[in-house]
Amino acid sequence: MKKKNIEFKIGKDVLRGSLFIPDGKGPFPGVIFYHGRYSSRIRYLNMAEPLAKKGLVTLAFDFRGCGESDGLRSEQTLEKGIEDGKSALEFLLTQNVHKDRIGIQGNSFGGFVTGNILKNFNQIKSVVLRAPAAYGKRYMTSMTLTPDKFFSKKENWFDSPSYEGIRGFKGELLVLESANDELLPKELVQRYYKEAINAKKRKLIIIKGVGHKIAEPKGAEIFYKQVIDWFLKTL
Repeated sequence: MKKKNIEFKIGKDVLRGSLFIPDGKGPFPGVIFYHGRYSSRIRYLNMAEPLAKKGLVTLAFDFRGCGESDGLRSEQTLEKGIEDGKSALEFLLTQNVHKDRIGIQGNSFGGFVTGNILKNFNQIKSVVLRAPAAYGKRYMTSMTLTPDKFFSKKENWFDSPSYEGIRGFKGELLVLESANDELLPKELVQRYYKEAINAKKRKLIIIKGVGHKIAEPKGAEIFYKQVIDWFLKTL
């Protein structure tokens, strides 16, 4: 297995990430990781590397304004996040991957990005959403959101375009809910599972004793294992 530090441009900005490539000829299944809002790719390396050792090309990258990527956090709108996600997925598809064996793992804001991207990439075979967030259509160009108050109001997220993407998804979906999520209402998270009416397979797992960020080591281990096992089975 090889690890490469990679870069790709979106507009004037450079996005940076970590690409893990299995040994062998390929083409290989591929998985991309979308981190949470204002987070980074760091914690996803614990899943990306083990998957690569099992024969999958994996990519974890930083959205604009996050981690090592260019851009200002204060200028990162929801629309820009979706653009970043599309560009990163397009970069993954240029690698030695099987175009019909692609998976996405979206975490919080990354789950929202995933739902929106599914509308444009119908070849995605497998998806894992962990505590996926949702934002109403009128907030797509907003740069200032207050998460501690935002999600408590259903009208702020009920018409999220990310649900539309999940509704049309025909692959295999795993939704991971944090039992003690202090940020996202259960209804918001579980709606991703309920909307996946066209999925080939769908599963909802509630991780007990963890909050939104899964700071608990045991909870993180469960999260990592669920993601790795799911992609190994479905891709």
